[in-house]
Amino acid sequence: MRRRNFIIGAAVLAGCSRPEQKAEPRADATDAADAASGDANDPAEVIRSVYAPYLAESDENLPELLDRAPWSASLRQALIVEEASIQPGDSINPDGLVFDPFISSQEWGMKRLTVATEALVPESHAVVRASFNGNMEVVYDLIWEDGGWRVDNMRSGHADGWDLRRIVTPG
Repeated sequence: MRRRNFIIGAAVLAGCSRPEQKAEPRADATDAADAASGDANDPAEVIRSVYAPYLAESDENLPELLDRAPWSASLRQALIVEEASIQPGDSINPDGLVFDPFISSQEWGMKRLTVATEALVPESHAVVRASFNGNMEVVYDLIWEDGGWRVDNMRSGHADGWDLRRIVTPG
């Protein structure tokens, strides 16, 4: 049922979307920080701002996962449940979130960030793709919630990749 709803939603989104909007690559953390103060109604700008800490020289100022993005209420709740399920001393759940989904890796480092809106239904849904390091991609599904764009899911840009909602939603 969930898969059918996703396919129907994707078809509707594709039929109502604008042509792809290409964005200029951000060269450094200053440019990314400038994007954070940009147009909050542009879903690509929202995602660019998420990457500002990743463009810094180190991960010292990286916020906790729950503070890294404007999450939708349902995905935030799923992340909270996932985080609460990890108890001190527990071994890592190999089926859980064991990597940083924003960089699709456990390794630090980002170069050549490009963020583009691929589909957009104003004040409803959007799909944004972040590309970096030459071969890495993360696709964001955003929804309009509480007057702004919120990350409702994110997934690898590769066909055989991961899906954050599937990782953090039990059962």
